[in-house]
Amino acid sequence: MLIQTTRYLERARPFRSFPVLNWRRLVSTEIQEKDLQAGESNTATDTGVIHKTEQETLVYFDNVYPRATSLWRPTQWYNVLLTNQGRDAVREKIMSYASPPGNPIHGLELRSTIPVKRDGGVFATFLVPFRYSKAEVNSMIQKNTVQESSKSILAAFTKASAFPVKGTPWIEDLRRLPNKTVRVTFEGQLLTEEELYSLFRRYGNIIDIIWPEKTSDTALIRYRSYRAAICAKNCVSGMEVHNSVIHVQYEKLANGHAVRDFFLNHTRISVPLLIALLSIIVVMVFDPIREFCISQKITHRFSISKDNYFVKRLSKFTSSTFSSFRSFLGTENVETNKKQLWEERIEKVNDLKMWLEENNNTFVIVRGPRGSGKHDLVVQHTLHDRPNVLYLDCDKLIKSRTDAKFLKNAATQLGYFPIFPWINSITNLLDLGVQGLTGQKTGLSESKETQFRNMLNTALMAIRQIALRGYKPVIGSGDNAITIKEEDYLQQHPGRKPVIVIDRFNSRAEMNGFAYKELSDWAAMLVQMNIAHVIFLTETVSPNQLLTDSLPSQVFKTMVLSDASKESARSYVLASLDHGSESDFDDDEKPTKPLDLSELTKHEIDDALEPLGGRMLDLQAFVRRVKSGEQPHEALEKMVEQAAEQITQIFLSENVDRMKSAQAWELIKLLASGETLQFKEIVLKPLFKSAPEAGLLELERNGLISVSREKGVLKDITPAKPLFLAAFQSLTKDSKLAPVLETAYLLRVINFETGRIKGWEEELRSLGKVSDQKIFKSRLNYLANKIDASGATIDDCEGKIKTLCQ
Repeated sequence: MLIQTTRYLERARPFRSFPVLNWRRLVSTEIQEKDLQAGESNTATDTGVIHKTEQETLVYFDNVYPRATSLWRPTQWYNVLLTNQGRDAVREKIMSYASPPGNPIHGLELRSTIPVKRDGGVFATFLVPFRYSKAEVNSMIQKNTVQESSKSILAAFTKASAFPVKGTPWIEDLRRLPNKTVRVTFEGQLLTEEELYSLFRRYGNIIDIIWPEKTSDTALIRYRSYRAAICAKNCVSGMEVHNSVIHVQYEKLANGHAVRDFFLNHTRISVPLLIALLSIIVVMVFDPIREFCISQKITHRFSISKDNYFVKRLSKFTSSTFSSFRSFLGTENVETNKKQLWEERIEKVNDLKMWLEENNNTFVIVRGPRGSGKHDLVVQHTLHDRPNVLYLDCDKLIKSRTDAKFLKNAATQLGYFPIFPWINSITNLLDLGVQGLTGQKTGLSESKETQFRNMLNTALMAIRQIALRGYKPVIGSGDNAITIKEEDYLQQHPGRKPVIVIDRFNSRAEMNGFAYKELSDWAAMLVQMNIAHVIFLTETVSPNQLLTDSLPSQVFKTMVLSDASKESARSYVLASLDHGSESDFDDDEKPTKPLDLSELTKHEIDDALEPLGGRMLDLQAFVRRVKSGEQPHEALEKMVEQAAEQITQIFLSENVDRMKSAQAWELIKLLASGETLQFKEIVLKPLFKSAPEAGLLELERNGLISVSREKGVLKDITPAKPLFLAAFQSLTKDSKLAPVLETAYLLRVINFETGRIKGWEEELRSLGKVSDQKIFKSRLNYLANKIDASGATIDDCEGKIKTLCQ
């Protein structure tokens, strides 16, 4: 022993005295006596110390419960799911291990079991029979436990071991998870490495024995497995060797927060990595769900609605049966759809249906003024009985105020679900935080443009699946098998391809104008892949250039809708009034009295249609009013009054820019006296001199006027719809409203001319500083004439204002 100690001291550290540290045993006898005097419990659960007599032996059994360090180990799931963890079951298992029927220990009695579930083991106290010594009992329990636990089919995972407890174990429930490394602290003289190895090796393979510091009173023993470290800690702690008490605890995990520290200290790497992992999960989990929802939006396969295929068939069957029954009773009436069409529109519907049945790629542009009935013609008359239609309204996208509202509206239009707009808010916050820490953005947050593009790409995949739903690569079998490509299948079955209707498509917008470009590129891709028919509904000519940029090699099919002629409008209205029925109306729109289409009524209808014109929506509104009980002239008056009120609120109210309001009123006065106004007549007007084209195009875009073009040059100016002409005339003849509007217009002209005079006076003031005035004589005369003309205009306007105020 002296030789071993000398070798250790020569190798490990210089000789020094070892002072006795101020350690205490785990629970002193004084504390036990105090507990007994106070009448408090002194069980192992409350004190952490197991008490036993000299006739008892304490043995530790491992691998009885799942360990805290083995969350994903098969042993834990076996123990939890396939074994009984009750107290009686555990006691029975311990006895079967210690004293099996094949090699029993006669007279062995299990006194108590103290579970240590965190470590996965049990301390068992046995009463030693008189015929055996304590050493013999411990040896037999160890051998029996190894033999019995090895008999199980899952012995590789459930094999248990038993070790006699040499020290005084401390049964604590502190938050100290088991570790493969144990810290051995000596209360007194140190042990050599050979002694430590001899003492701790029996519990498992030791990888290394480490002395953190040369003057340290602590050694670290690193095991190969958790089980060995756990058994060593529970069996050796509190043991006394060479008058030195050994205390064993698990080494604190040095890398317990390595992942957290990595994320906090390397945000430029960790945050993108985390977002990338989340993106992969989102793509794998949510993209199939979104494709299904978009497909459901287009096909309505699993929705109980009128768009469902089976519901349509059932409705058609019941309608035909009911019609046959009414015919049998002799009460059948000839009913037509309230959405009647005149002859020109019927031809256009047939042309559009024919284009959708052609094998060529379908890229259709339906153009017409606002209210011309583009939506009704395409959606209700052309596509009403066609499956797989997706309708997109650009207005709901463009007019979205916030990014979250835009994404929500886009998702609703496409059927894109689920959507998480809050994720982008979180990534924006992360970008700001990382930028504050590192000075650079991570680029994690996606713009609404990128997210909208991702939605369209997902919709493209769903549309492709719908178009190829009945596709089979091989038809037939054996020698008669025919291979068909996807392109050939789509070319031969144009009716299988979905129809995408993009309504209110334009090329410019104050907000979210990028959506037009994204939709244009997306539609071009659909047509190039030949997986869908695309129909654009637009009011202006300008979108053609945007669509041409997206699909330069495609020849567009263009359909232009104009107002109906007088004869067509008259035929449409009379047919709608003659064949209308109560079933065509809601409960609050049913006629108050039967319709009487006498000659007098027809004459009144003809008079009403003269100012009404042939705009589809206006004709439909007129028909509804007449059917509800209003006389034709009364319906016309109310429609004109409603149009005048609309013009006043949009173009002439106090909230509108004064310049635009004045320009609108000047055009209203000029158009009220004649249906058409030439562009050259507007150029010389004071309020239009600076930028006539911009002012007119702004009013055209807002729906007040319509401007025709000849070779790209503005030519004729007309009201946006025929009803507006009557509204213009009504506004100019209004004895109360017209003077107010005229006064505001004149005041605006005065302010405009006054501003011009101030500018010229400033120039005159600068020229007056020149000594030789003859040099600028012509310029001075020009400015003087301009000032005189503007002054005359101001005098004229002031005179008119005085007249209006009298």
